[in-house]
Amino acid sequence: MLYTRCAFCSAIGPLMCAGTLFPHQPLAAVQTPYGAVCPGCGSVMTGFLCPHCMTQQYLLLSGASAPAMPGANQAYAPVVQAKQGASRSKLMQLFEDIATPVARELGKAVAQAAFGQQPSGQNSTWQQSSWGQW
Repeated sequence: MLYTRCAFCSAIGPLMCAGTLFPHQPLAAVQTPYGAVCPGCGSVMTGFLCPHCMTQQYLLLSGASAPAMPGANQAYAPVVQAKQGASRSKLMQLFEDIATPVARELGKAVAQAAFGQQPSGQNSTWQQSSWGQW
């Protein structure tokens, strides 16, 4: 079963679809290489509306195709797969496991955008740039 955590209120719950293409009874979404898919209507879910705080956000699935680059007004809700009825502590650990590599890649993307180079801890290339030459 797929679980999601709201980026705003931190509410955790199963990822359900009640009909994107046509209304149907709520069904649990399943994970595919393309992202979360509804088994009822077959639509690929790219976002969801949090039932607690009513905010729209994009889904961030591990192993699925990468979402668009985050912008100023885009929120991403992480999605993890766990057994039905998993404990809150187990789900929190899974959400932490998905957040660490995402934060690392986001930091690399910010450094690339700001400085035009990949950050490297062992061989700095800043001396080779025009900024490093006096």
